[in-house]
Amino acid sequence: MFHRTTQNILYYILYILIVDDHRRVVIHKLYDILAKEGFKVSEPDLKGLVSFDIIARRGDQKFILKILQNIDTLRLANAVEIQKLAKLTGAAAIVVGEKCGSGDLEQDVVYYRHGVPILSLDTFVDYMNGDQLYVYSGPGGFYISINGMELHRTRELKGMSIGNLSKRVGISRRSISLYESGNAATVDVFLKLEEILRTDFRKAIDLFNVEMSRSFDQIKTDDPFVSEFEDIIKRTGYMYESMNRSPFDVVVFETIKALMLVGLFENVLSRPERANAIKNVSDIFEQQPLIITREETSKDNLGGCPLVTLSELKKAYDPDDLIRLLHSKKSAMS
Repeated sequence: MFHRTTQNILYYILYILIVDDHRRVVIHKLYDILAKEGFKVSEPDLKGLVSFDIIARRGDQKFILKILQNIDTLRLANAVEIQKLAKLTGAAAIVVGEKCGSGDLEQDVVYYRHGVPILSLDTFVDYMNGDQLYVYSGPGGFYISINGMELHRTRELKGMSIGNLSKRVGISRRSISLYESGNAATVDVFLKLEEILRTDFRKAIDLFNVEMSRSFDQIKTDDPFVSEFEDIIKRTGYMYESMNRSPFDVVVFETIKALMLVGLFENVLSRPERANAIKNVSDIFEQQPLIITREETSKDNLGGCPLVTLSELKKAYDPDDLIRLLHSKKSAMS
């Protein structure tokens, strides 16, 4: 029995290593594709525990990407974090996956887990280059989003009543009313409607405007360093969102258009690669990186990020104080 348990554990570890290695191959492949298509792309290995694998930007088009082999392994905490970051940065949070259960993801179909849209690699590449998406996977099959106003207009233009159309399609009158209110239809029903009305009334799925699956509660902490930092930020009049699985610990903002991606470091020697990751992601988003440390130091930056000690931050009492402190650090870096 002990031998069998040990063998099972070894098989599981081997499986995890194989899956992770394959995932890294896909990450680098996607990195190359995005770079060739003119995107500014974060480094494919951001170091440490992160909820996303790639940040990409081309003009106003911004993506927060997580790569998974099996989309059913996406955890709620991971989904919430990338949705939160997407909302703050105006990006689309997308999982690029390969399998759902035991089957491959269908081409040109949007899947969802915890409210996060999921695409196959090929579907994502087509979408980022302008192709529209109309079909999504839901309970019981595949659905097409409907432009209800266009369906209603076309039906009336052709002089058809709801009852007449429902009989020809073989569905209830209520179903037609729901479709005209914007409810999605199964692919089979949509094709019948399209054949009868001879009009394309599909509604494209907008991955940049996804309804969040849940509200975002602030992450509670018992760390006195984090608590003190949060108290100072609130005192200065800024707002903030805590992060748990990103290179940065907090996103600080006065308006959504001006963010600070903040890393909280016990000392300047703790994980310098994380400072590089914060700078890398901030550059892609074109936002301000910042590192706060408890350690007293004469350094003005770490990994290209302005470095402020907690004691210096304590002297800030309003937004102008914080901006002046930040400018002084940036000037010293020049």
